Amino acid sequence: MSTKILDCTLRDGGYINNWKFGRKTILSILDKLDRAGIEIIECGFLTQMVNDPESSLFSSAEEIKNLLPKRKRNSMYVAMIAIGEKELLPETLSACSKDGISGIRLTFHKNEIEKAIQWASIIMEKGYEVFMQPVGTVFYTDMELLALVEKMNELRPYAFYIVDTLGSMYRNEVSHRFYLIDENMHPDIHLGFHGHNNLQLAFSNAQVLGKIQSKRTLILDSSVYGMGRGAGNLPTELIAQYINRKVASRYDVSMIMDIYDEYIAAIRKEYEWGYTLPYHIAASNVCHPNYASYLINKQTLTMKGIEKIIQAIPKEAKVLYDQALIERLYLDFQNQKIDDSTTVKKISSTIKGKKVLLLAPGNSLALEQKKIKTFIETEHPYIISIHFIETILFPDACFVSNQKRMDLLERELCTHREVQVILTSNIRSEKFADAWIVDYDSYTNEDPWVSDNAGLMLLNLLKQCGTDEVYLAGFDGFYEKYQGNYYSNELNLEVNREKVHEKQKRIRGQMQKIKQEMRLIFLTASVYE
Repeated sequence: MSTKILDCTLRDGGYINNWKFGRKTILSILDKLDRAGIEIIECGFLTQMVNDPESSLFSSAEEIKNLLPKRKRNSMYVAMIAIGEKELLPETLSACSKDGISGIRLTFHKNEIEKAIQWASIIMEKGYEVFMQPVGTVFYTDMELLALVEKMNELRPYAFYIVDTLGSMYRNEVSHRFYLIDENMHPDIHLGFHGHNNLQLAFSNAQVLGKIQSKRTLILDSSVYGMGRGAGNLPTELIAQYINRKVASRYDVSMIMDIYDEYIAAIRKEYEWGYTLPYHIAASNVCHPNYASYLINKQTLTMKGIEKIIQAIPKEAKVLYDQALIERLYLDFQNQKIDDSTTVKKISSTIKGKKVLLLAPGNSLALEQKKIKTFIETEHPYIISIHFIETILFPDACFVSNQKRMDLLERELCTHREVQVILTSNIRSEKFADAWIVDYDSYTNEDPWVSDNAGLMLLNLLKQCGTDEVYLAGFDGFYEKYQGNYYSNELNLEVNREKVHEKQKRIRGQMQKIKQEMRLIFLTASVYE
């Protein structure tokens, strides 16, 4: 069986950086992939989304033609139209020209099959080779897949794909579908495989398919360094090197390495992709990886918690991401409703007549420690730390609303039994029978981005306790990705840089609402001030 590589770095990889590669980078990547001998190169999306000359989102085939190498080309150039993703209507597509892209990849869901066939026919009439890509092939029964193959035999596209959208397919599942399709599809139609790496199987599944004896041409999708949303894709450099060694030496892998060195390495420093345990959980439960992304970005859950929430996703909602659903399931999981009126009275009595100082774990606690200590020595406030114990600015109480933080903090809290532990009702811990438990749901706010931010929850709790003035220290905000945020490196968790500024803006907005009922006095510099 002959094998071709289709590199989709500029399209699938674009989910990582919002397709903003830059025009010069796009030109260079296209050129280097061609020189590397990659048979098919995907240039990006054809879409009605806002056009940006620095991105790999295109509103016409002509825009892509201007980016293709002017010299004699070795590769086939294609672009994708994704039905349902602000797609470009096929009627608006210009006729295929010999010096432009020659293929269109068309993705569609199970309920869009007839529409996809109609679109494919229009595109083929315009002279393009069409790649038919059914999203979530794993969700097709054998009979449904055979029915789709029959439609492909009538359509006669250039290629038909097994699309492992959720990265959930094991080798036997991939090979089963390959044999089923191979036996029943017209021999002139190429068969492609688009794998994701949620279970770290994209490379091994590609090898399994490559070893199958068939007269049909196999197309393997890949991207440089596996760049792609979530767990990423099959790395181009790996599959190219494998084919060089096991089949025939025809790819210049050094060119692919150049792309990584010159462009992808810099993107990798700013953005995350690749295998993680939450993506493994999503794939194992045959769920869209964005569900895992949402729960990862919360940074409040253990892996067991993430798994329980993902397992609660209804079967009919697994393949298509539903933001409202995962938000509701997350809140349902966190919310263990209790009557905390007795605890609220106890906290109110404890802090009555005292100034209240909240310590968040910002780096300013170390930088401005002398100023904070002077305030403590002068005013003798009741000190509540949030998600940590500070042994110099020692707290009277520690507030914890995050199970992930609780697991990290539990041993230290056991060491400092003199510190009163305040837990929200979503926290599972058997070691603190004397903890003050408050109702989680009562102190969240209406903004889903920061609904359970610990600092905001504690301020809402103190407001409920009748406090009208609070001093704050260490509420720095996020300035850098992995450093400069916390007074202790042990407290650093990975931050999604793309979303952090939006979160900060929303936290500031919620604090403005709190300020209408409570005076907030910042002892240290803060982005929320």
